[in-house]
Amino acid sequence: MRWQDLYIAGLGSRFPDRVETAEEAIAAGRYTARDRDTSGFRAVRVADDGEPGPVLAARAGRLALERSGLRGEEISLVLHAYAAHQGRDIWSPASYVEMAVLSSGAPAYEIRQGCNGGLSALELAASHLTARPDARAALITTGDAFHLPYLDRWNTDDQMVYGDAGAALVLSTRPGPLRLLATASVGDSSLEILDRGPGPWTRAPLEGGAPVDLAARKRDYFDAEENEFAFEEVLARLRKGSEQAVGRALADAGTELSAIRWCVHTTFPGPVAQSAVYGPLGFSREATTYDWALEHGQLGAGDQIAGLDHLVRSESPRPGDRVLLYGVGAGHVWTVAVLEFTAEGQTQP
Repeated sequence: MRWQDLYIAGLGSRFPDRVETAEEAIAAGRYTARDRDTSGFRAVRVADDGEPGPVLAARAGRLALERSGLRGEEISLVLHAYAAHQGRDIWSPASYVEMAVLSSGAPAYEIRQGCNGGLSALELAASHLTARPDARAALITTGDAFHLPYLDRWNTDDQMVYGDAGAALVLSTRPGPLRLLATASVGDSSLEILDRGPGPWTRAPLEGGAPVDLAARKRDYFDAEENEFAFEEVLARLRKGSEQAVGRALADAGTELSAIRWCVHTTFPGPVAQSAVYGPLGFSREATTYDWALEHGQLGAGDQIAGLDHLVRSESPRPGDRVLLYGVGAGHVWTVAVLEFTAEGQTQP
């Protein structure tokens, strides 16, 4: 979808103070040197008990709103995306974020699309602002904190390491530093089994008493006799979904990959990031925020927004520079966004 007159007016990210390095996790017996060398992850931020995902999201949201120059009452929609436990069962973390950041009565909704949650929310917010002539801005937040006994940040998934953070952006119809040119989303729900696994249904979280083990679910699926040749088919479907989402976003934006200066993508282990994301897209590692991400971990729903916030504060963007945001989440759904820095980009969002 090509968007008209939509801008990112403000960005914000918030990380806990506590840093846990891969070396510390190895020394404690919670990670291995082999996994560290393969994945490339070097450190994560770890939230305190009083910093669940919605609290981190609200901190980032207040910063993004302040930087946008907009008033809380100008926000007509709040979308909060997350992947991990939100500090309570059976409640509305999105409403908490709205109350903590705006308290204006804007409707607040949750987005549950895993690692693609932030970009899914961006596309939905763009649709909201386009469909409602009286709407001026939307707030998107992400917030995740990964803790035992629910999730083991160092071992939940193969070579993946999860870090705690909140991230936010304000999308506005008022001209701002970053213009949203286009987004595209592609789904392939035949792949949802990879994260569900072939095991039985459960009646409640942690029913078996062990942390969530996404790696075991995938192994169980691929080890099943009837799925002997599934791995090659899965890889083909993953490539197809990725290529379609990128191709549609670029076509709708009226640009080519060669015109894109940076890529900010879902944080994967090193081999996956190089072979399946920035490598096939033709980006050098230096044209991504990947090395920064390896110091913070995979941020649940917030990789792209937090990565974009880091990029605009560290790379001195120029008017006309274009950025590709790439996301893929469990299910599977890919979302790709193309943005361009405007003349106002010198006043960073």
